[in-house]
Amino acid sequence: MADVVKTDRYARENARPFDPQWIAGTPRLAEFLDGLCADLTAARVKPHKADARPRFEAAIKAIVLDLFRARKSDPTLEVGIGTGRTAVQGLCRSRYGASFLSARTFVDAVKALEAAGLIVISTPHWDDPAKKYSRVARYMATPSLMGGIDRAGASVVDLRRHPNAEGIRMKDSEKRPVEYGDDAYANAARDRLRIINDMLESHWADLALTDEQLAQELKRIDGTRDDEAAQSFDFAARTVYRVFNNDDWEQGGRFYGAWWISIPSHLRRHILIDGKRTVEVDYSGIHPAMLFALAGKDIPTDPYARCVTNKGNEDERKLVKKTFNALLNADSVKGVKKIKKYDETLTGRNWEDFKRFIVDSYPECAGHFGTGAGLRLQRMDSDLAEAVMLRFARMGYACLPVHDSFIVHHDMLDGLEDTMKAVFKDMFGVGNKVEFDMGEGENVEPSEDPIAPDIAALLEPDGYEGRLQAFWASREPH
Repeated sequence: MADVVKTDRYARENARPFDPQWIAGTPRLAEFLDGLCADLTAARVKPHKADARPRFEAAIKAIVLDLFRARKSDPTLEVGIGTGRTAVQGLCRSRYGASFLSARTFVDAVKALEAAGLIVISTPHWDDPAKKYSRVARYMATPSLMGGIDRAGASVVDLRRHPNAEGIRMKDSEKRPVEYGDDAYANAARDRLRIINDMLESHWADLALTDEQLAQELKRIDGTRDDEAAQSFDFAARTVYRVFNNDDWEQGGRFYGAWWISIPSHLRRHILIDGKRTVEVDYSGIHPAMLFALAGKDIPTDPYARCVTNKGNEDERKLVKKTFNALLNADSVKGVKKIKKYDETLTGRNWEDFKRFIVDSYPECAGHFGTGAGLRLQRMDSDLAEAVMLRFARMGYACLPVHDSFIVHHDMLDGLEDTMKAVFKDMFGVGNKVEFDMGEGENVEPSEDPIAPDIAALLEPDGYEGRLQAFWASREPH
């Protein structure tokens, strides 16, 4: 289904696995794909049998849409597509793949698109003799394909996630996908996820940055993407899925997949929802707060403050927070390796002494350090997130999740704070503090230069304004 290598290697090499779960969400894109399929079918020397043609066309559409999506999110991004029989059979049969595809017609579709000059191998496959770093071929959309879609008037706004794409994912201890069977919990969670994703798809989230600024940010984040994250500026990726860990429904469960979850935190203040400025609200010290609540203790205003020796020093607080959570996630206190950028001059302690200082300072949490409790706490914070988003979905408002924080229209600040506090109290019986960060999306920097009217730009705006207009147009009755 993908490279044999780990996903983080994909990120370092600016590539990702093939994702077939995209469909045309508007007539203009659907018409373009239908015409393309008709042309490629007509060009075949040996026509497919009647029952094979729909799968051939489904493969054409899946490949085109995913490579188009990749090119729009990052012009240098490659997509790994395995065409070996085992790889394609796995893609077709997996819960996380696409049952509407077949191995034989999928390979035919790849060859047809290559022959037509619509896709190209950007990095060839490689078989590692040691079977450790083998690589499937990586592909990119050609200018010919991108130009055709552009002439059809389509854009990323016209892409939709396939309604049957699996949104409840299970992984084992090696982060490999688990093919679980029919499960009552997963079925109920999937139904709730559909409500959340319908809410997310009914609004347009974007970044108030120019195309040039986005290109600069792409260079800065190259090779740093999270292995669970969507590509950072993949604006088509605006729905979420849940990931559970260690073959256990009680571990993990956090939401991933939407582009805003993976972007650098400093960019989130530029997020717009339906063209309007936003605010981000997060739970204060979510995991220690949960542990205090479960222990029947009052939750401190700042759970990390008791280990900050220089009051108000945000850098030291970050070290406390990272170390605290590393201790929760690890299987043993001794096995916790020094966190990145650990600075003894800030804490006044070497790493081993600092770990012990953290453990000794939290007797309420001592039984959880070095037990891998972090993933069980993630299950709880993901349930909190689910409950918050379901409440907003029922009200008809957009609410973008970022693990233990949420992004909404700035006028919804009070409503979000109240909802988050109520959900936490419902689950734990006590209240917890929340904090907010107001976005800057609608702020415009003043300029002393005279502004000449640009009629073309007003009629056909580009960047985030153009995408928003296209989104509203796509929702008009046809």
